[in-house]
Amino acid sequence: MNWKSISNSQYSKLLGQLETASNDGKDFYRMFVNNSHLNSGNFAHGGFLMSFLDNVMGNAAFKSFDKAPCVTISMTTHFTHSASIGDELIAQPIIEKKTKTLSFVNCQVFAGDNLIVSGSGIWKIVHRKSTNTVNDKIIKDDGGW
Repeated sequence: MNWKSISNSQYSKLLGQLETASNDGKDFYRMFVNNSHLNSGNFAHGGFLMSFLDNVMGNAAFKSFDKAPCVTISMTTHFTHSASIGDELIAQPIIEKKTKTLSFVNCQVFAGDNLIVSGSGIWKIVHRKSTNTVNDKIIKDDGGW
């Protein structure tokens, strides 16, 4: 695959180099575990893995909304295996469902053959110039929860 570096926020830059590539119409993302990602046991910290998942699924949601800004409103994470320094983490997000303002995304992250972490989440499109409160906007756009 032909990987290219992306960075979409100051926070994302703190995590390290995020790369993306497409193959057969599917988007993939990768990062390499480095020393700053390790916990005291010298494994990839759960918070780092969650941030990686959030970035990957958020990018997928962003693309599903034709690159309109969106925010995470819910995310569930399942840790299944440890990752170590130097491991290449490969993620493939899948848009399971999309409404006018919500995107439902699933993702698995592998290091080689090992499933490291999986997650699912919901992203909501946001409009930067709005006089409505977030709650008013949610009710108007989606009829409430």
